Amino acid sequence: MSGHSDVRVALVTGAGSGIGRGVACRLSDDGFRVVASDINQGALENLAGERAELTFLPMDVSQESSVLANMSKLAEDFGRLDVVVNSAGILGAIDDDMPTVEGTPLAVWQRVQDVNLTGAFLVCRSAIPLMRQGGWGRIVNVASRSARTLAGNPAYSASKGGLVAFSRNLAAEVAPYGITANCLAPSWVETGLTRHMDGDHLRQRKIAETPIGRIGTVEDMANGVAFLVSEDAGFITGTVLDVNGGSFMQ
Repeated sequence: MSGHSDVRVALVTGAGSGIGRGVACRLSDDGFRVVASDINQGALENLAGERAELTFLPMDVSQESSVLANMSKLAEDFGRLDVVVNSAGILGAIDDDMPTVEGTPLAVWQRVQDVNLTGAFLVCRSAIPLMRQGGWGRIVNVASRSARTLAGNPAYSASKGGLVAFSRNLAAEVAPYGITANCLAPSWVETGLTRHMDGDHLRQRKIAETPIGRIGTVEDMANGVAFLVSEDAGFITGTVLDVNGGSFMQ
């Protein structure tokens, strides 16, 4: 693409559904040129039917070759990258239940780490040079309340706890280049990922544990990300923004 635009470019992974989808739409509404990435080509096509202004980039964040090839394409097409939101993630549920440590197969453990933690690392590693060229950047890694609370899903909790630790190291490394790196930590959010497990009993329990008295929405999460990638958040880095209705208070 010739004549690269001056509009800031935002890459959102896991943008085909759930939080990632909501974030991609919100950042587009806020004036960013949004590159929506997902492993699910069908989900991206559905989103394209609603938001034709987005750019779509099928990518498997757990595979280094896929990340390198697609980030190279992004650099060639846009010549810049200003915002990265790593929202791609999986729960690692087995038969719609959260396994115990004893009941977690190694393959499930490794797959959850590959997507949730290694995926964010691979994307960030490729994004840093582009952001450094621009002297400005915002990285938001979508972690979870379960990174710091008892969640009953060891593989998922470990991946999100690792993401928090990784993000703090990243924040210190990239700060001299005008780049911030933070985590967003949602609680239970109504998405396609959770809805099939969201029976009435579970739903009522999640509401009861939330002082604000409702379950989080995709829009709540997108609001948090929109703040962290804004100019107003330029002095915030290496931190975790809890968006959980008070269900966990640090």
